[in-house]
Amino acid sequence: MEDAGMAAHVDAVGNVHGTIASAAPGARAVLMGSHYDTVLDGGAYDGALGILVAIAAVKGALLRALAGGAGGGLAALGPQPDEEAGDVSIPPALAASLLTRGSLHVVAFADEEGVRFGSTFLGSRAVAGTLLSYHMLGSKDTRTGATLEEVLREENGVADPPSAVAALALDPTTVSEYVEVHIEQGPVLEARALPLGVVSGIAGQTRLLVHVNGTQGHAGTVPMAGRRDALAAAAALVYTLEWLCSRSPDNGGAPEEDNLVCTVGDLRVWPGASNVIAGYTRLSVDIRSKTDDVRERVVEEVVAAVTAECERRGVACEVERKHDAAAVLCDQGVMAGLQAAAKEAEALVGQVLTKEELAAAGPLEQGLRQTPVLVSGAGHDAMAIAEAVPKMGMMFVRCRGGVSHSPLEHVEPYDVTASTAALASYLQERAVGSTGAVHDEL
Repeated sequence: MEDAGMAAHVDAVGNVHGTIASAAPGARAVLMGSHYDTVLDGGAYDGALGILVAIAAVKGALLRALAGGAGGGLAALGPQPDEEAGDVSIPPALAASLLTRGSLHVVAFADEEGVRFGSTFLGSRAVAGTLLSYHMLGSKDTRTGATLEEVLREENGVADPPSAVAALALDPTTVSEYVEVHIEQGPVLEARALPLGVVSGIAGQTRLLVHVNGTQGHAGTVPMAGRRDALAAAAALVYTLEWLCSRSPDNGGAPEEDNLVCTVGDLRVWPGASNVIAGYTRLSVDIRSKTDDVRERVVEEVVAAVTAECERRGVACEVERKHDAAAVLCDQGVMAGLQAAAKEAEALVGQVLTKEELAAAGPLEQGLRQTPVLVSGAGHDAMAIAEAVPKMGMMFVRCRGGVSHSPLEHVEPYDVTASTAALASYLQERAVGSTGAVHDEL
């Protein structure tokens, strides 16, 4: 961040900020970012790609302005510490002087996935100013049981966590828009042989945690008719959930365009021994749809199904509602700006990549002219930020096989270049203003 001319700092909840303030009167900031955490056994691109692309795009847009003669030209960079390596560091004052239309703010968000505290969007909700209203200071560490408030106080040395968290909220009037670059996490772009997509909206999601308490017993001595098997009850609930979310509209299901999907991704059994009837199970339930009414209806049906199945089997059940995020629509103006920037980036990509790289990329440049519009079934920090900054947009980057949340997650370097060039073009229009020749650093 600092090499790109930004002032950098880490806030009380672990977000990493990089900012360049424009001296232009009334200038507002283009806010960008994504998350630096990942799921267990995840990949290297989910979240991290959006941070690195944002930093590179800021640097690229500024260097392009300098190459065009703004701010005294490239000579204004002065002597560089590692010129042989080709690295370039932009002095903060020079970077600020180049922003004739708006400021720039990049955030690497903490704990978007919710692995540690079970509550997603921790970092972005702090920035949006909604962490306290979602009562996330009471979220508990999934391993130790310590609350977020306790961790901030005891591990981070924050004397007054509620006040410190409240102070992290950005003033929405100082932000013009929020833009997030992210891997698609799906197969659509690859199937169409296209590098980038623009997102029209993000599906809403609800996460439930279902606890099933049965009666633990010996696997060989308790008759089948007398069992209160917590695992058997959980298995029945998994089957019921799948049926509720995959039935046809004629059978009470959701239409295909509502993008309803439901998942049990974590099922834990106690004591987990082959010769013991399970006394306790816990299962996660993830329900998503781009239509909030459909999602809420299915949540109610799932809770009712849990109650009925547990009563039938004579086991005690509890359903915790751990997370809710309403569906979010992207701003039409930001979407149009990103599509225009992708077209503008065609020339940049053609100059930055070698002939060999372009040949390996296939119809990359042509693909930038026809950026499709997609719906995101995955949740993103953009959902949390949109509560404070409704003018929001996202750009998806093609990933191999549509694979994500896996060590096999992969994005080709030329697609990283395409997304960086597109975002740099967007920033050129929204914040920098001056254009010029392409610099190798981009």
